[in-house]
Amino acid sequence: MNEQLRIGVTGLGRAGWDFHCKTLARHPDFKLVAVADSEESRRWEASKALDCEAFPSHEIMLDEAKLDAVVIATPTHLHRPMAVAALEAGLHVLVEKPMAPDATEARAIVAAAEASDRLVTVHQAHRLAPYFQHARHIVSSGQLGVIYHARRGWYDFARRDDWQALLAYGGGVLLNYGSHFLDQLLAITGGPVKRVYCQLRRVASLGDAEDMVKIVYETESGSTGELDLNFASALCPYELELFGTHGTLSMRDGVFTIRRYSPDDLPEKQLNAALASPGRQYPSEAIPFHTEQIAVDPSLGKDVFEDFASAIHSGGFAYVTAAQTLRVMDLIDRCRFDAGRIITL
Repeated sequence: MNEQLRIGVTGLGRAGWDFHCKTLARHPDFKLVAVADSEESRRWEASKALDCEAFPSHEIMLDEAKLDAVVIATPTHLHRPMAVAALEAGLHVLVEKPMAPDATEARAIVAAAEASDRLVTVHQAHRLAPYFQHARHIVSSGQLGVIYHARRGWYDFARRDDWQALLAYGGGVLLNYGSHFLDQLLAITGGPVKRVYCQLRRVASLGDAEDMVKIVYETESGSTGELDLNFASALCPYELELFGTHGTLSMRDGVFTIRRYSPDDLPEKQLNAALASPGRQYPSEAIPFHTEQIAVDPSLGKDVFEDFASAIHSGGFAYVTAAQTLRVMDLIDRCRFDAGRIITL
């Protein structure tokens, strides 16, 4: 059994505290020994609740704490300098999503990881989540046939009034939520991406960043992906839908609905090229569809930190690789370029 890795967390906000610190404090693969945050009250809370050292800055933590790895959970505009400093200090790094404000800064992080021969991965938690792992299991079973279109929706109503509503800090739903769900869509449709349509709009949020995103892309193989992010919607019309040559999957509230057919069950059918349709009727037939509902299997999820530790010990790749994240960041940049501006009402 491998020894616990000594890890630190920079940033004690929502993600750093709720997603990382609370998990790492009880994780068998890690020992949380240090945290860093500019807010004194948060440092005091962490030192008492987690029994760890608390530092006023990322740089001081890197200098004074004995670490094997670090989590970067600060606002997006700080990811590149902090991740690069940690990598140059010889630490393995897990960066909260998105990896960086744009693909150029993301590539700088990856280059620093390669130069230091250290692991860098991104907390793309939705790709490791049980519902998405289960969906991929269904796809890989072949029962839906070849997936030609995938779409993802995330709907809410939130008048955002924090730093994530400000472009200067890497705010906006394209980065903060698009990084999750474009990652999922690309995992289903593959790539490379040939063309992109994107609209960015601000409806309800108080800052200058978008709270609504519409994206449609086409890959070089011809499959398509569609993403709707809307934080100014009173309804949630859909969550995840996958369209295959033999069936369709829809997920809602943790339940999959699958409607599919077997090609072997279809009778022979001939094309009628005549212009006078028999009986003036539209073509129709009774397709032997099979419909079922399946609850998401919670056991299919992957443990982000277990995966991180395993990759460090083995010297291999994390489940979310740097190359996959760069593909997401490139697509986000292309979406922003295609949109051109944020439409306001």
